[in-house]
Amino acid sequence: MELFFMRHAEAESRTLYPDDGERPLTERGRQQQERVVSALIPLLQPLHYLLSSPLRRARQTAAIVATAMQGGPVVEETSVLAGDCTLGTVLDLLHRYPRDARLLCVGHEPHMSKLSAVFLDGEGRSAIAFQAGALLGLAFSGHPTPGRGTLRFFLRPADVLLLPGMMG
Repeated sequence: MELFFMRHAEAESRTLYPDDGERPLTERGRQQQERVVSALIPLLQPLHYLLSSPLRRARQTAAIVATAMQGGPVVEETSVLAGDCTLGTVLDLLHRYPRDARLLCVGHEPHMSKLSAVFLDGEGRSAIAFQAGALLGLAFSGHPTPGRGTLRFFLRPADVLLLPGMMG
């Protein structure tokens, strides 16, 4: 399986939205993520499944990916990627998909960092910090297993926007 973790793009301030689940992306975050995702399409294709936390900012980020993929997978919302997801619930979710699937999960911090670290080193000691809009790619032989992931890439929006043709 190839597994991609993406943190939602820049979201509005918590002080403006008492219900954290309803915080939308900022206009800047939306625009930046559209540019970033368009540059990342070659890394993601073919994408078989696109999963998102049900929180508004994650759904909006996943929708940006789905739109850019033109005919790619439909966004599937799952509460497993929201709130206090555990390794067990994430593993149960991922095992529902074929062993050779390419799957993108859009979620939140600190969950994206913790899950990535566990899949890389088995104990979650790796130092990975997802900025808004960051994308990490992992490869597995079969279904994801803690400590068995191979890091393919980790890209922050600033890294992507520095690529030739992305300035401006």
